[in-house]
Amino acid sequence: MYRREIIYIGLYRNEDRVGSAGFLKAESGEQECRLYLKAQNIPLGINGRFPVRIYNGSDWKELSSITVQDGGGCWEESVAGTIERPIVQIRLSGGYALEGRSRTAPETTVGQGAETAQDTAPQSGQDTQERKIEESAADKDRADTRALQPSAEKRAVEQEQREPEAVVVTEELPRRPMRESAESRPGASDFGLKEDKWEQLLTLYEKIHPYGDERVCVKLEPKDFVILRAKYQHLVNNSFLLHGFYNYRYVILGKEHERYYLGVPGVFYEREKMVAQMFGFEAFECPDGEVKTGGFGYYLREVEL
Repeated sequence: MYRREIIYIGLYRNEDRVGSAGFLKAESGEQECRLYLKAQNIPLGINGRFPVRIYNGSDWKELSSITVQDGGGCWEESVAGTIERPIVQIRLSGGYALEGRSRTAPETTVGQGAETAQDTAPQSGQDTQERKIEESAADKDRADTRALQPSAEKRAVEQEQREPEAVVVTEELPRRPMRESAESRPGASDFGLKEDKWEQLLTLYEKIHPYGDERVCVKLEPKDFVILRAKYQHLVNNSFLLHGFYNYRYVILGKEHERYYLGVPGVFYEREKMVAQMFGFEAFECPDGEVKTGGFGYYLREVEL
């Protein structure tokens, strides 16, 4: 069974969460799991290579290292087998750590997996010396950027006040039934049939002006996707769309220049934009036309009726 999960990662200092720090995408098949991690918002004084540890549902496994530089880094790896209820941990220098967890993962102390491995794993004299050199260099970098670090932490804290601690979207979210069509809605027979399908939809569904101008859209639920062409009805299982629907209880369908689009309500952040693009929502529009961090709007993708 194929399973895809997006897990948002938090930045911790001495086991206290200080902000958000990227995401982990895990795609598991029957024989292999592909992992992609993007880290960001890390204090600028932290640079170097740090092991990535994954909890696979039963035990911890240390994988290759991620290179952190200029406040962030990317990492990817494929591992044999499946990974269920994952937790990812990266222990940084200076008391910092990264952690992200599936909603079904067991509770553990931040950094517990990494500390356990480092306390028990044998190390050669060369490994110990290299670690001391790395930590000394990191300490020097922190001293050189001490004036910058508080502002980075402040931004992370401010962002954390606006964003949830962790959001997981997965292909195994509950599925909404598709059997109820627009024609079966109560009161649908009260409206006359129209030749134009869009005009018909405007009479069947609640109308909304999401951008504060003359453009009109209709509010939908995933069960209403029977009105879309067959090749778009798989969107009823789109994890990003379902996540937005569960937060706001609706999505929108609009028409512009003879083209139709679905819109998922949400708040604009760069990391949210990247996740949206992974699930096919390539555009974002705010009611006032200005896309800015923390602004409410709609993640959009084109569809056909």
